[in-house]
Amino acid sequence: MVVRKGGEDPQRQAGKVAADNSLFRMREALQTLASAEEDRARALGLLVAAEKQHKRSERALARAEEGREQAALALATAKKDRMRAVRILAEETDQVYARVGSLDARENSAVARAEGELADADARSASAEDGLVHADARYRDAMAELGRTDALRARAEEELTHADVRRAQAEKRLRLTEQQYNLTEQQYKRVMAEAGVARAAATTTAIESHIGSFSSQRPNPVEASGPPEMPFGPPADLPGYVLKPDPLSARTPAEFVELLKQYRIWAGEPSYREIVRRARNAFGASTLCEALKSSHLPPEKLVRAFVWACSGSEEDLQAWTTAWRRLRMKHQRPQNETLAGVTALPLNQEAPGLAG
Repeated sequence: MVVRKGGEDPQRQAGKVAADNSLFRMREALQTLASAEEDRARALGLLVAAEKQHKRSERALARAEEGREQAALALATAKKDRMRAVRILAEETDQVYARVGSLDARENSAVARAEGELADADARSASAEDGLVHADARYRDAMAELGRTDALRARAEEELTHADVRRAQAEKRLRLTEQQYNLTEQQYKRVMAEAGVARAAATTTAIESHIGSFSSQRPNPVEASGPPEMPFGPPADLPGYVLKPDPLSARTPAEFVELLKQYRIWAGEPSYREIVRRARNAFGASTLCEALKSSHLPPEKLVRAFVWACSGSEEDLQAWTTAWRRLRMKHQRPQNETLAGVTALPLNQEAPGLAG
């Protein structure tokens, strides 16, 4: 590298300043993303606690329901005992009146015997009355137990309502945290893209400043360095003919790979070697061929480099990345180990001439 006398090249210094600013913004985005992750974790903890409180309230309500059923059974038993005692008392009273009516026709011995039987009947009647009193006491106890059970049930229902409110608040807080996390992630991606563009611009400026004297003997620097950082892309389809494959329609990894093949055809069907060249050798031609022949989900870096090399727009990169993440979260199976040699996207590569 040729260094000018009298100080550092102003263009190279400006490129360094732009790169430093991009790195500073990237660190701020990373800190914001970490804070959003912590908020999301706290919201998830609150949601779990609300779920536990909800389950405890449901168990308390179930126990209150069971106690109320037992109290109701006890009340029904007390009612049956009371009715039985009343029936026995009525029968004994009828027997006493029948025996008293026959005293006039009996002799004195019969009268004495009837009096003795009357006394026995009175004793049994008193015993029946005592049973009725006990039945009434058990009935009152059952009613009191039923009232306590209803109070416990009301408290359990109130706790369940509070638990539902806390759960709804926790879910709302979790949604807000996830929205903040998504916004922070988008900001991080935007900062990373701006940092890549700044590094690429600084690299182009440094190269042009050092090879300006040899422009007549060497090819155009833009042509020698490969495709531009953001390719123009293929022409749009005619109105009514939307032929560009939609990655979000894929439901399985095999369908995703098939859509990658169709996207290559839609982009003009460049050769594997041409795609590798456009991607700045982010992967090999054999690796790309094996990925498009497999039914497994290829690595995310390969998908992003492939779409970029096929002149995909920023919207296309975002759509393919979203589809890849959705299938990865759904299936969660290891990727093909033979595809592990894929490097980062060209836009995020370290620009030559700025290292150190």
